[in-house]
Amino acid sequence: MEALKLTRALKSNTALQTVTQKHGHVRLANYANKSWRINLDRRESGPAMIVASLDGPSTSTRYLQQKQADLFIRPLTQFHMDQNPNKDEEMVVAKLRLVAAAAADRAEMHGVLAEQRDGWNKLLLASLTNITLAALILQALPNNDSNNVVATLLYGFSTALMCGVNKIQPSQLAEEQRMAARLFRQLNTDIHTNLALPPHLRQDKCAESFLAKAYKAVLALDEAYPLPLFPGMLDKFPKIVRPTVWWPQHEQYHQTQNRRPHTLVTRNEKRETQPQRQRDEKPNKTAVRNEKRPHTDNNTTINGWSAEVEEELRGISETLKTGDIAEYVGLSRKVLGANSILAIAGPLLTGIAGALNLNGAMLSMSMVAGVLGVVGNTLSHAGQVGMVFEMYRNCAGFYHLLDSSISDTLSEADPEERENGELFHWRLALQLGRDPHSPLADSASKFAGKLF
Repeated sequence: MEALKLTRALKSNTALQTVTQKHGHVRLANYANKSWRINLDRRESGPAMIVASLDGPSTSTRYLQQKQADLFIRPLTQFHMDQNPNKDEEMVVAKLRLVAAAAADRAEMHGVLAEQRDGWNKLLLASLTNITLAALILQALPNNDSNNVVATLLYGFSTALMCGVNKIQPSQLAEEQRMAARLFRQLNTDIHTNLALPPHLRQDKCAESFLAKAYKAVLALDEAYPLPLFPGMLDKFPKIVRPTVWWPQHEQYHQTQNRRPHTLVTRNEKRETQPQRQRDEKPNKTAVRNEKRPHTDNNTTINGWSAEVEEELRGISETLKTGDIAEYVGLSRKVLGANSILAIAGPLLTGIAGALNLNGAMLSMSMVAGVLGVVGNTLSHAGQVGMVFEMYRNCAGFYHLLDSSISDTLSEADPEERENGELFHWRLALQLGRDPHSPLADSASKFAGKLF
């Protein structure tokens, strides 16, 4: 009768259930003149169980008899298994929240700098245009020595300022900071999202490993998009154009580049790929017993992974390399070439205009050179060609990140240790701008992404 009453109390008392699920155990003092202990029993398979036992000097750690214990056991299905953390887990969560707070703070700082440097671009463009036009107006006035001297000085100042502006590329600086702010906000969101998910659905099931990746991601972003202008400014005219890399380069990824990623294969396929001498040797029973995962066939699904899914992801990875990444790297090179020409032409033409202005007989040619210099500078900065170059390079980096994510995931030998295959497929499809319910591989298209 006492057991039945306690069972009803557990089912009806929501507050007691919540405390039990959060803290692992709670004492129900003086219920039916007895003290009870409620434990959260973690099991290797199936849901967690709430188990009640008598609490006393000799029974504090001993469960009731099985017939009685059956009445005190109820599944814990609506709460995640990690809602009973130990002190180490609580410390990891606290550190993750610190990393998330740092990422949010970085996002705000980069957002402020993006607005500031976009303002630089507008103000410097307007200043350069007005200075050069003032020099042209002075040249158009009746010819006298004072006007020519002032026009020459204005051309010289415009040339020097234009060289400095073309060196730092304010529109590109603003795009770098906007991208950094977005990526830090994304990192902050990812941390909170992973903390809210059950452990078996997270991208990284080990909390310590996820913490290491999170703070390394912050450091990698700091290096990819530095806050100060000097020193540390990124090269605006690189000799070799590569996709932007803003994530930590995992050691495991580099070690697996020259070998074929792990594949879910059948027993017969695996036997056919083994050398004859190896097949003839007696198998090592210890190695077989300690193998991380069992042999599976093409129809077997482990944690959402199968041979068919892996083969599809390899096809997507190859398409990303040959199609999307190569396309945007090529576009980046073309825009960089155009921006380099404009960056050289503007100061060069204004400098020529100032030099020709010293010779009164070549006044018309000086004015033409000055007008062309203003046009070149306007095309470069009003058209924000530097920003377009950075945008294309970031697009290539985005697809390079997806390719790295696929390679890193497939390099994990045990499917149980990977992110859930179905969730990985959904996330990849959404990032590529594709329908998650449709196959990602499209033989009719040479590009994997449809987002941009």
